[in-house]
Amino acid sequence: MPSSNHCEDRGTLKSCTKSWAVSFAKILEKARDDASKFRGYSAAPTRARIRNEFTARNNGMIAHEWQVNIAEALHLGLDCSLIAGTGAGKTMPFAMPLFVDPEKTVIVISPLNALEADQAGRFRKMGLSAIAVNGDTYSTRIHEEIEKSKHRQVAAFVIDEAHCISQWGEDFRPEYAQLGSLRAFVPLHVRKSLHFSTDTSYHVNLGTDRPNIAWFVQHMKGAKSDLDALNFLVGAHDPDDVEALIEVAQSMHVRDLLPPHLRGAVALYHSRRSKRSKRIIMEKFRTGEIKILLTTEAAGMGCDLSHIERVVQFMVPASLSIWIQRAGRAGQNFFIAARAVLLVQPSVFKEVKAKNSSPGDDVTFQKAVEEGLRAWIEAEDCRRDVADEYFDNGKARTAPTGICCDNCLRKVDPHNPLLDSRSAADDEQLKGARELLTQWSVDMCASVYRKNRHLTEVLTR
Repeated sequence: MPSSNHCEDRGTLKSCTKSWAVSFAKILEKARDDASKFRGYSAAPTRARIRNEFTARNNGMIAHEWQVNIAEALHLGLDCSLIAGTGAGKTMPFAMPLFVDPEKTVIVISPLNALEADQAGRFRKMGLSAIAVNGDTYSTRIHEEIEKSKHRQVAAFVIDEAHCISQWGEDFRPEYAQLGSLRAFVPLHVRKSLHFSTDTSYHVNLGTDRPNIAWFVQHMKGAKSDLDALNFLVGAHDPDDVEALIEVAQSMHVRDLLPPHLRGAVALYHSRRSKRSKRIIMEKFRTGEIKILLTTEAAGMGCDLSHIERVVQFMVPASLSIWIQRAGRAGQNFFIAARAVLLVQPSVFKEVKAKNSSPGDDVTFQKAVEEGLRAWIEAEDCRRDVADEYFDNGKARTAPTGICCDNCLRKVDPHNPLLDSRSAADDEQLKGARELLTQWSVDMCASVYRKNRHLTEVLTR
């Protein structure tokens, strides 16, 4: 039974450089030859059927060559792993082996119920039988089907969002860290074959770069209390002018920044919401009724939210991998010129002086930040270069479709307003607004005092 790991993190298998890609192509070719020799397999008609079915079930869409390769490799029984950016189309190969083996079942392990439901819905639209199985959906009927071995013929066992095993395993999803225990439930001869080997596995590394996302870093004046750092989001006078985005925030009070006429375009997505409320919010966000979504890690992962133009991370996350994953929810429609903004709190740069420190000692910062993320934040040149090295993306990279990053933009257009969300003009406007508000408060107090002076005199006697 082949397995597939889909991840956007650095793992044991770091790279699919050109030389590796050639060797993996040879592995796939050998699997074809063996299947042809022992069971009369023919690659050409199989791949043609996969392509034709994909196109017919997806409104004329053409499958990528790598998607067909992954699907064929799973069909031939090879273990696979795929590294690609958010929105690249990693979900499709899950289902594509069923185009040639319709009686079989693909089991997908996902970290989020919302992601399961979203994927099951997409597969059903392709004419496949699909169901999300979790604590919310498990029923007597499903239990009986499993007991009767209705789904015994397994085409592939897929670990979706595999990077979450290490990122979420200890805290958010402890069960994800225990996926290795599944080995105990399979026969010994199968268990021995569950170890990945570069000699018998097919791997694809498409890189994590998203050419239509512009990358920006903005420095905050404070930490959680610095909600002014989000002022650049609220300049619109009409809800239709607000760009749709996912705001990965740790504050529940960000919405208070917005003028009253824009608050109806904003929603909060968090763990205290009911399941029904979460579904309604996500649907309204998908259709554009909600323009800004303030959310935590869970919302949007792997879901089909192709309209998002901006993602803003309020304070630094745990790693560059997490930031790239979250930012990748923007611009899933390749024709959107998207922007990802990381708001960095001062503690990231504030040095902690040791009592007995000497020149040349390692610098300790108040906020501990993963080395890769710190390098990305502090980069003076292209941020994409830092990400490429971190993810071992290789040399080939599609040219950005618009702005590359703030550092690159600064070199060609240093006065571009996108480079300073807290410009002097904005500060003057905010200062003026505060002064007007202060004067209004003083005038109101004086007016109340004059109208009730006799009462004040009585009370002070």
